[in-house]
Amino acid sequence: MDNINNIIKQAKKELDLSAQGLTELPAEIFQLTQLEQLFLDENQLTNFSADIAKLSQLKHLEISNNQLLTLPPEIAELSQLETLYADDNQLAMLTPNIAKLAQLKTLSLSNNKLIELPQAIAQLSKLRELDVSDNYLTELPVKIGNLKLLKELTLNNNQLSNLPNSFANLARLKQLDLSSNQLSDFPLILCQLKKLRELAVNENKIKILPKAIAKLSNLELLDLRDNRLINLPTSISKLTDLECLLLAGNNLPIPAKILEKIDEAAEIIDYYLLQKNGKC
Repeated sequence: MDNINNIIKQAKKELDLSAQGLTELPAEIFQLTQLEQLFLDENQLTNFSADIAKLSQLKHLEISNNQLLTLPPEIAELSQLETLYADDNQLAMLTPNIAKLAQLKTLSLSNNKLIELPQAIAQLSKLRELDVSDNYLTELPVKIGNLKLLKELTLNNNQLSNLPNSFANLARLKQLDLSSNQLSDFPLILCQLKKLRELAVNENKIKILPKAIAKLSNLELLDLRDNRLINLPTSISKLTDLECLLLAGNNLPIPAKILEKIDEAAEIIDYYLLQKNGKC
């Protein structure tokens, strides 16, 4: 405990109490009103004091790898917060008050027990990165498309079977991971996200890849592994920026030795089209 007290006494704008075996937060932390970065990951915290609101200058908060069941509504008082990492906890719900974090740019909540996200999360207008992978989500907020600055969205390992119409408004999205969900159809709405560079929809139940995939002209990586595809649209050849194409685990007439050339998308596509035209 003396070591922890010494660390707190020396802190000015940054305090790192990672992996200190904490089960509760020392009250002295909340006297550090000029603190901008707080690292509390890899402890044994089960709750979070409402006194967190006293740290009004906090910009970065790391509370991953604890045993947190919820976040206090008072977290919304951290009006300067830009990054919040709360991965690997036991969070079953997220307070709607999180919408008040107007400066938030990065929100990471992977590997929790979330079954839904509050609709209010769509009010985080400055958000650029959102990770809610490895949860139990069956749907997304209806107005998620309001997150118009979003560039990276990580949704893998949930239970999503469709996407809301507003998804089309995520015009700045560059990286999207929808792998390991319950998609039986390729969401056509994705074909409107023309800035996408990386798209992962592997480990779903997709049977048909739409012709409109060709609209994703900036796509560099496309992961379609472990679906139920039996053919590809010829329009896929229009993805001239595509470098990495992953197709293993489908029922496509492409030999394994060709599929293994994941970094040679053009060669895989050429082989498929030649085979389809009876020239192989």
